Amino acid sequence: MADPAHTPRLSCIVTAFNEGELATVSIRSLLAQSFEDFEILLVDDGASERTREVLNGFDDPRIRYFRQANDGLSSARNRALSHARGDYLCFLDADDTRPSWAFSEMMRAAEHRPDCVFSPGLLREPSGQIAAFYDQDQFDALAMAELGTCAQEEGKARFAGALHRLACLEPQSANKMIRRDFLERHGLRFPSGLFFEDLLFHTALLMNLDSYAVTRLPCFTYYRRHGSRQLTRSSSPTRFDAISTATSTLELFSHSRHFQDAQMRALVLAATCKLVSWCEASIALEYRAGFQQALQAMLARIHPQYLQPLTADQETAVAGFAPWVAPALAYACDMRPAAMRPDHI
Repeated sequence: MADPAHTPRLSCIVTAFNEGELATVSIRSLLAQSFEDFEILLVDDGASERTREVLNGFDDPRIRYFRQANDGLSSARNRALSHARGDYLCFLDADDTRPSWAFSEMMRAAEHRPDCVFSPGLLREPSGQIAAFYDQDQFDALAMAELGTCAQEEGKARFAGALHRLACLEPQSANKMIRRDFLERHGLRFPSGLFFEDLLFHTALLMNLDSYAVTRLPCFTYYRRHGSRQLTRSSSPTRFDAISTATSTLELFSHSRHFQDAQMRALVLAATCKLVSWCEASIALEYRAGFQQALQAMLARIHPQYLQPLTADQETAVAGFAPWVAPALAYACDMRPAAMRPDHI
């Protein structure tokens, strides 16, 4: 029996809905960690009957079980955050896994207590092929620039350069381990009622970050699955949530201490437009015109500095961070309402 007075060093939040047997593999990957001083906060978010049977099949003192009516991923994570006891917190969806070294590697990177530890990951395709996760190039660039760790106090220019790279990471919950008192101090939570919640959370974290570290090894595996109900495979009207999330993200960042950094501002805009353009391309045709109208309304309302032209040097710099940055910024300009275009009379 676990000592209820013991404070674990790490809390891992796992939310479950209809993963069924997949949740078994996910939870077992956490229980097999070489680092043992952790707790799992397992949230049943109105889970299917089979998923609930799987969750109830684990009898381990490190698991704390919470059950709620289906209220969405953000609500489930936020509920667990209010109960977490660990010095650091991390997240894992119940159909993904972590290698056995993940917690040990993440806690080793946290030796000097950074606000956040970022980790590269792996992508497993339905064919079984395993590759680096989508943002591996950003982790490689941080390593090449000797920015595996960095703090605000080390210099404004150095830290700004690191933030530019971090802004290009995939807004994935599994790729970060966050100090709990940092989360509480800044009141960081996931936006309830919205899909694509990781984008807003990722941006809010970067806005407040004063220090970070990066792990050397990949610490999660994301599984892409044929025939799954993953949101990334949907063409339903839930795609409209990308516009709501993008609007909230851009409004939030406009109040950031980093907003006057033109490159950072452009990268945040590019990240939101990358998501929105992908949603427009994949939404069902019957919704596309409405989606475009909603996007134009969003662009008409955002802070005007987002759409100010960059200098030639700035444009070259931001385009060099990731191949999707320049197309995403061009998309924002192309989708502006006619009244906002320079050639409008």
